[in-house]
Amino acid sequence: MKRWIEALNRWFGSSVGNAFGNPLEERQHQPPLVGEQPYRDHPHKP
Repeated sequence: MKRWIEALNRWFGSSVGNAFGNPLEERQHQPPLVGEQPYRDHPHKP
């Protein structure tokens, strides 16, 4: 019974995570910036 509850918790947590999204993960999948960009040593997206 304990394993079933742990599996249910993992499933529920994964479902909620997929429903609301992960902001850090979503930032990684943004399209590249278009046009001229200022030069930076360490490029990053705003």
